[in-house]
Amino acid sequence: MMMPFSGRKDGLSVSEALPDRSLFTLVAMMSFLAALTLAGATGARALSARWAGGAAQLVTVQVPDPDQPLKPTSNKKDPTGPSRAETVLADLNTLPPGTVVHRLDKEELARLLEPWLGEADNSALPLPAIIRIRLPDRTQVPNDLEQTLTAHVPGTIVEHNASWGERLKALANSLLACAGLALLTVGGIATLVTGLATRAGLSTRRDIIEILHGLGASDGYIAGRFAWRTAMLGLGGSLAGTVLAMVPLLVLFRMAAPFANISFQSDTLLLPDWKTLQNVIPTDMLVAFAALPFAAAFICWITTQSMVRLWLRRLP
Repeated sequence: MMMPFSGRKDGLSVSEALPDRSLFTLVAMMSFLAALTLAGATGARALSARWAGGAAQLVTVQVPDPDQPLKPTSNKKDPTGPSRAETVLADLNTLPPGTVVHRLDKEELARLLEPWLGEADNSALPLPAIIRIRLPDRTQVPNDLEQTLTAHVPGTIVEHNASWGERLKALANSLLACAGLALLTVGGIATLVTGLATRAGLSTRRDIIEILHGLGASDGYIAGRFAWRTAMLGLGGSLAGTVLAMVPLLVLFRMAAPFANISFQSDTLLLPDWKTLQNVIPTDMLVAFAALPFAAAFICWITTQSMVRLWLRRLP
């Protein structure tokens, strides 16, 4: 036995009260902005985590005139004594256990200078020795390291990446805060737009709703019919906006791929091979994109439910 007002043809004509174009288009536009915001927030968080966990543990030491002897010695086998670079390396042996100390060779220095000097022969240039130090996790550089190296080998320069890491981490956190504020703004606009569309739909069907409500239609049934309509429009619009946002994001991923040492096997700009795409796009970003249409549908549903129920309570 079919319950009263359980069928879909109930006389409300919700599809006419809530047209497809307006709400669908507005939700699609907001989902497009939300997807771009989520992509920016994910990139900022990944950048912050990368610096906090890896690059902040790096220290670079520059030794001018590395092959010059530090000072003469009385040793007949080695009258010149250790070079300036060898003296710095010996001092670095006192760092905490697990520290990796590596002096860049000529090939590595050439690759380091290639973006500025090209592939020219750099052997005639008075290049300093570059020593890269990677400290163990949760380990800090001794406070007197720079003073010790400068005292033993004058002119030595110690560059701490930790200070730059803290600045970049603060910048990433500020970007995350801005992204969160932008998402809240988009969600608020979506709520407002859904509320206005629902209110307009209720106004156009006021007489019919009053009749059905007087015949015994429950508040939950009437609110559910309107909420189901707006939720489906929100789901479809958000899905379209999210898919549309993937187009500029794929272009940005391809442009940023060389900086991450990632090469696309496909020559098509917007259709890269999916194996490479899985390595480029973070998993949490894909999860956020998949959840975005359902979040938009829920916002539309809960907003419509609340507004319709409040509106029905004011009926005489």
